[in-house]
Amino acid sequence: MCTNVYGQGRWFGLLAVTIGFRLAAAVDWNFLKCFETVKQCPNQNVSFYLYTRQTQETPTRLDMFNPETIRTANFIKGRPLIVLIHGYTGHRDYAPNPTIRPAYFAHGEYNIISVDYNPLALEPCYLQAVRNLPTVANCTAQLLDFLIATDIVPLDDIHVVGFSLGGQTSGMIANYLRAGRLKRITGLDPAKPLFVFASNEYKLDQSDADFVQVIHTDVFQRGILHPSGHTDFFVNGGVMQPGCDASTMMTTGECNHNRAPEYYAESIATDVGFYGYRCAHWYLYMLGICRGGGPDDQTAIMGAHTPNTTRGLYFLTVNMMPPYARGRNFTLREELAAISHNIGH
Repeated sequence: MCTNVYGQGRWFGLLAVTIGFRLAAAVDWNFLKCFETVKQCPNQNVSFYLYTRQTQETPTRLDMFNPETIRTANFIKGRPLIVLIHGYTGHRDYAPNPTIRPAYFAHGEYNIISVDYNPLALEPCYLQAVRNLPTVANCTAQLLDFLIATDIVPLDDIHVVGFSLGGQTSGMIANYLRAGRLKRITGLDPAKPLFVFASNEYKLDQSDADFVQVIHTDVFQRGILHPSGHTDFFVNGGVMQPGCDASTMMTTGECNHNRAPEYYAESIATDVGFYGYRCAHWYLYMLGICRGGGPDDQTAIMGAHTPNTTRGLYFLTVNMMPPYARGRNFTLREELAAISHNIGH
């Protein structure tokens, strides 16, 4: 029997090309857009936008390449400055911005700066996003130092609120801020992947501001479990948020994670309040040792109005739908039973 070597060679060549095309199709070519930015500030990949109650729809871009845009910006003198920092794949109109900005403006007059580092945090570039965070923190600190040095905003009036990767970034600002230590940082479910074993220099901890508050809502997936602040609030144990399940528009984990900025936004003006009962450790809470609800149990309010003197770990439950706040109308035993029920389903 004769073998057509030429024909066989053509067949193998065609097979190789076909396999090559299929392998290429399987590759996520989006990885080609991943990069680490040059470590200098100002940086074209890190932008800042000023919002006031009057300019919610037309924010002012604050350009450190052109400081005059900052000197002439319409800051409201004598009003606090809230700095909002988004997370992975985010931008200035992504969590925590769409919920927290309008909540503040409905409550009063504020200066709000939304940090936008979207080009440095694109999907699927999580590793590069984490490695870019020190530059984001450095550029944010540079802007804050300028605002303080030019008497636009005093250091004591600045509150940094960061969500997910932004929560960890808020802690890194302390590494670069020359004007002094921030008075207040709020971390909204700070990111867990690549931060569990990171040194404190590269993640949020209580040395980063005079008062650091952390709100945990997704400790089994996207958010970090380890207490990171002077006070840490674990909503529903930080495990499963009421109303978050696979039937929602988001995955369960994404829903749990995104509840942190939603709870904080509601805390700005709620009359009921998010009150947590104190427990010495998350594991003690999960074992049912901390009961809560008794007359001698210590409580604290979570969110925008938490006193700077608050210390310790607090646990609370919330409603399935807005308004989420329940005040003190629960016990930790009831909350733990609800969590067990949700996990079982």
